[in-house]
Parts: sequence; C-alpha cells; structure tokens
Amino acid sequence: MNMKKSVSTIYLIVFLLILMIPSAGILIWGPSEPENDDAAQAPQYVLEEGGYNHNYLSDLGNYFESRFALRPQMVTLYSEILGHVFGTSSQVGVVVGENGWLYYTDTLGDFQGTNCLNVRQMNNCVRNIELINEYCENNGIEFLFVIAPNKNSLYPENMPYYTARGVGGQANYNRSQLVAALANTNVDYIDLYEPLSSYDGVVYFERDSHWNNLGAAIAADSIFDFLGINHTDYINMPYSLEINHRGDLEQMVYPELVREEEDVVFESMPAFNYDSPVESNFDFRIGTNANGTGSLLMYRDSFGSGILPFMAECFETAFFTRSNACQITDMMSINPDYVVFERAERFLPFFCQYPSRLPAPDRVLPEEAVQIEVSDLNIAEAGDYITVTGTLPDGSYNNDSTIYIIAGDLCFEASPVSNLSNGLESFSALLEKNRVSDDNIMLFIA
Repeated sequence: MNMKKSVSTIYLIVFLLILMIPSAGILIWGPSEPENDDAAQAPQYVLEEGGYNHNYLSDLGNYFESRFALRPQMVTLYSEILGHVFGTSSQVGVVVGENGWLYYTDTLGDFQGTNCLNVRQMNNCVRNIELINEYCENNGIEFLFVIAPNKNSLYPENMPYYTARGVGGQANYNRSQLVAALANTNVDYIDLYEPLSSYDGVVYFERDSHWNNLGAAIAADSIFDFLGINHTDYINMPYSLEINHRGDLEQMVYPELVREEEDVVFESMPAFNYDSPVESNFDFRIGTNANGTGSLLMYRDSFGSGILPFMAECFETAFFTRSNACQITDMMSINPDYVVFERAERFLPFFCQYPSRLPAPDRVLPEEAVQIEVSDLNIAEAGDYITVTGTLPDGSYNNDSTIYIIAGDLCFEASPVSNLSNGLESFSALLEKNRVSDDNIMLFIA
C-alpha cells in the first residue's frame, strides 16, 4: 500500500512539474519570442497617461498565452500529433491537406461555396471596379484588373477528404460570377486561373498560401502580354531549384520545425532598385526604379509581393501599395501611366466593402430618380475634398440601383458599399471642395 502511495506521489509531483514548465520556465529560459507582430505586449500596471490599468490581469494572461516558455516547441509538437496522426491542424488559420500540403482556412468559403455574395453585393463589386476604370480612362491611364486564384482552386486534389468542394454546386462562385459580369463591361481584366492552370508544373508552394517564383513569372508575363509591354520571357529562361523558402502556413503550424521547400531561381533575376530600404516585399508601400519605361501604380495583396520584382523591372518608376482601395493621393503624387489592381480570389468581396477614394464622377440625374432621406448622413472635410457617406434605408434600393448625390447644381454618382457583417447597404462619395458646398446635399436613387 505504501509502495502504491509512493508511486502515486511521484506521478503527482512529475505531473505538477510538467504543468509548471510554461510559467516557471520563463524564469529560466525567458519568455518565448512571439510568432507574429500582433502578439500581446507586457502590460503596465500604471498607465502612461496616469491611473491604474484595470485590465492588468487579463492583459497579463494574454501576454503569458503568447510568450510562455517553450511555446513554439509545444505548438510544434501538438501540431505534429494532430497533423500526422489525426490529419487536422492545431491552428484555425491552416487546413492540413493530403501529401503534406497546407491551405489557408480563409479560402474554404470560396472552395465550398459558403461565402457567396448576393446579387446586390456582386453588382456593387462590378460597379466599383468600373468606377476605377472610368477615372483612369478620363485621365489617360491604362487600367487592368487582375485576379489571383486561391491555391485550392488550382490544386483541389490535395484538400482533405472532409472538405467537400462546392457545397450546393457553388464552388468559386464569387470569382466565376465576377468574371462573367466583367465580360459585359469595358473593364480590362485577367483571371490568372487560366494561364496558371494550363502550365505543366506546380506554380504554388506546398506549404505556403502563395505562388512560387514560377507562378509569379507566369502572372507577370500574362499582365505584360495583355498590356503590350516588352519584357523578359522568364518562363522560358533557364532556372534552378533551390531549397530556400519558408512557407507562411508552415510557420504558423510548425514554428520550430519549418522545412524549407524548393523555389525557382531564374538564371537571371529581375533587375531593379528600391527607392528606400524595405524589410520585405510585403511592406505596405514600396517604390522602385529600373531601366524600363513609363510609370506603374499597382494595388496588390500578399500575392503581389512575389510578382513585384517582375513588374518593377519593366518600368522606369513603380509604386506598390497594399491599400484596399484606390486613393486619389496616389494618383496625384505618382501620375501613373498604368494602374494594375491585383486581388486574390478570397479578397474579391473587398470591392463591395471598400470603395475607392477617387472623385465621384459627374452625372445627369435620371428622370426616374427618387429622393431619399438618410438618417445617418455624414459630411466631412478631407483635405481638398468633402466625403459624403450614409446608410440606405431598407426598401429604398434594388439589386441594380445607382446612388446619386446632388450638391447645388451638380450631380455625382456615389460608390455603393455593402456591409457583409450586417447586410446593410450604404454609399460613399468624394467631392472636390472647390466645386460644391456641404450645406445643400441631397440623395437620390434610380
């Protein structure tokens, strides 16, 4: 009996010691390095502006959760067990696929058809893209809209068995519907699914959410061919494979066991210079110069980071930004010859949520337009402009309704805005201050 009691005591002591490792280990090895820049910082009991931090204990808990001792090692071990034994992921942002492939969870909605935009929201996406195109045409700028397909759109065969594709037959609905709608407009666009899927080779990383250098070169080649710009044919250039890439998804799941994977290294890589030092091509705003001709303004998401060198090489000056919307400040300061707007498939709904900050175009008010009252109409000054925003009353609009703003004797078209979280429809317009007065603004819908 004493022997059993001794063994139980030993087990209990060992168990308690294991439980103490995350907290007591901080005193021995120090806190773990956070896995991302959003990790909680060490809380202060006394606030800088004075007074006590009443959330100190909860802030301390958040800090500990992101920095307890041996956290990366424990996360990696846990992920290894879940991934290789149960075929699932320890991180909500990552889907563990077949054959070692990893996918980004945010693309599941497109893959399974569970985040389909309704008719009004899709129309708003198309209209906001058309408004960008109209501004560029009116100012002698060539505009091109580019869609980068999700990884599982190109490589569905490695998705896990439990993720049925196209629930209700709506797989990749947003991309297919947007492309079909743009075909009926005068907007120049490229759906990169076609050139990427037709290439005989793997053009995305297995353990990263993005394309590799070969995929980026194919994307750039498609853009330059469409625009008629002379460029180096990197796709047919000799290259080698080097194990040098650390996948973003793998770093999320296995922070202490990241296996670098192969990437294409061309015999001669694109030549260009940065205007100022950068940490990486993921930086929010990047300026470049090269021996090319003309100027480029490119709006891009994380996919645009891989394509940046290929794009930069062909222009004398180029500016790359990760802004969700076109900005008049960018247009005025850069005065581009070309505007390329690249968006990954999973970000296409952004076009009905984030209207561009470009001057609202002049219009003639249709005879059938009906005046509406907006309870939350907001008029605010923004430098040389006036911003007008508000929410549309229920029942005041149809799927294809256009919003007009009357300011004095002038009429403008507002950008439609959809709030995907609550289903509300609203609008936004940027008016030149020297043309209008903010004390006589009315809203109409047609």
